[in-house]
Amino acid sequence: MIISILAFILVLGVLVVLHEAGHFLAARAVGAPVEVFSVGFGKRLWGFDRGGTEFRVSLIPLGGYVRIPGLGPDESHLVGNPADAPELLARWKRALILVSGPLTNLVGAVLFLAVAFMIGAEVPAYQEQPPVVGWVDPDSPAAAAGILPGDLVTRIDGTEVSAWRDLDSSLFISGGDELLLEVVRGRSTLEIPLTPQPVTRYAIGYAGLSPQVDPVVTSVQPRSPAAAAGLQPGDRIVAVDGVAVRHFYDLVRLIAPNPGKVLHLTVVRDGNQAEVEVTPEDQGGEGKIGVSPAQPTTVVTLGPVAAVSAGAVETYRLTRETFKVLKRLLTFRASLRQVSGPIDIARISGEAARGGPPRLIWFMGLISLQLGIFNLLPIPVLDGGHLAIVGFEAVRRRDLSVRLKERILEVGFYAIMLLMVVVLVNDIVKILPESLYRFFVRG
Repeated sequence: MIISILAFILVLGVLVVLHEAGHFLAARAVGAPVEVFSVGFGKRLWGFDRGGTEFRVSLIPLGGYVRIPGLGPDESHLVGNPADAPELLARWKRALILVSGPLTNLVGAVLFLAVAFMIGAEVPAYQEQPPVVGWVDPDSPAAAAGILPGDLVTRIDGTEVSAWRDLDSSLFISGGDELLLEVVRGRSTLEIPLTPQPVTRYAIGYAGLSPQVDPVVTSVQPRSPAAAAGLQPGDRIVAVDGVAVRHFYDLVRLIAPNPGKVLHLTVVRDGNQAEVEVTPEDQGGEGKIGVSPAQPTTVVTLGPVAAVSAGAVETYRLTRETFKVLKRLLTFRASLRQVSGPIDIARISGEAARGGPPRLIWFMGLISLQLGIFNLLPIPVLDGGHLAIVGFEAVRRRDLSVRLKERILEVGFYAIMLLMVVVLVNDIVKILPESLYRFFVRG
């Protein structure tokens, strides 16, 4: 919990400062004064003055703002102390200042990802491999759709798929949504409709597809049924009670329904075959023997130029996936369970921090990208909402009144607050014990 809180403060603090620094530097570049640079909203807790700007830390830590006279009413007028409205800056200056915050986050995303690549980002080796199906869950949507081991997925809804990473991300965000897969099978090319099943509290899409994962034991948990049976790392399990095992998930599928039952494993060790008895222990109603599969990873380490290029490519890919999720949310085809709020982000921040600096920096790049995209949405209070107003004023060649802008701002502020409440409740529900989760979510 402490690591998660500290990691969340680090991630949010750095990205808020980065965002507001974009506004600050743009204002200084066009000669506009900056009265306040605040990390957080509301009551001032601590700060100092420098160069005509008060730099402060405020009470409510979920964001920040810069107060720039002539930019028009902003969020600081709602949660801070409003000042008399000064003469507005030229529209082009306002637009440049407003867009600079989100753009700084987008550039920051590229740079964070580039730094992760330079340090060395560890990723599952299969993610960069062609998406050749190695296993199909017999009870999955993929099996029902007719996908077979050995199929090569080349396109999803007309978009090219070149690696497992692309396939995984498309399936992940498409729970309950029908996709059209183009599959190469032998010399034939097939089009197969597939609807991933929404699973877990995040409603992520599960299709039941996996790359080839050999049924080889990588590690054995101490005091587990596998350890008691004498299984060792490197053992290949080729059968369970005489049923052939060709994939690690075949092993999982055959063991899970049999907690407490003696099973006979056929094991190959150093070229010799032997029979081993093991009794899976009951863990949440499923049988487990305490072995881990072989999941090779690769460390991608790049030089500065290649890392920036790779960071830009990854940012583009993540941006494309983000807009796919937004489209699904706006068309009510995706669940709000796929949206993470502060509690969820804090938990994931802690997991990233425990995974080491490259993983945490990678996560900061991801959140920086989401922050930049979110702030460009045309919602009042957000930068995109202010930009929409400036654009409307440019078309009508006349500024709206300050009072009207403040009313528009208030509507957006309360809408964002409502969304925040919904997301917080959503976060809390996700971490409830299973019994309470079923009560609140499933009835």
